Amino acid sequence: MSQKNVEIVRLAYAAASDGDLDALDELTAPDAVVDFSRSIGPQNGVYRGSRAFGRYIAGVAEPFACFEISPVDFVVAPGGEIVVRHHVSARGRASGLPIDRVPDVALVWELRDGQVIKTTMYQPHAEALEAVGLRE
Repeated sequence: MSQKNVEIVRLAYAAASDGDLDALDELTAPDAVVDFSRSIGPQNGVYRGSRAFGRYIAGVAEPFACFEISPVDFVVAPGGEIVVRHHVSARGRASGLPIDRVPDVALVWELRDGQVIKTTMYQPHAEALEAVGLRE
């Protein structure tokens, strides 16, 4: 099951980068929770519902002419959670300035019956590993 869940998370990242909110909606349970309350960015908060992750991504991507978020690595925890670090590539809409980095951030993905039920952001990455009972 864990490899199938990793593939679902990989598809969620692809849909987010493509701006395909319908595809994200299909991968996400109706009662999903996206907890980005630990984020230091302006979009921090807790989002609920199947369009929660899409709403967050749309808000983050809005000031950019192009925005891509791609997974760097996947760690499957003993409880089945998937910890993912990601790479961000973007270009400012007004400034044209590029962003190309792997921030010290990780998302913990929880799935049920082939759908994402919770995504939690941790800063730094080590906190995500601790949250699922792992260490760097």
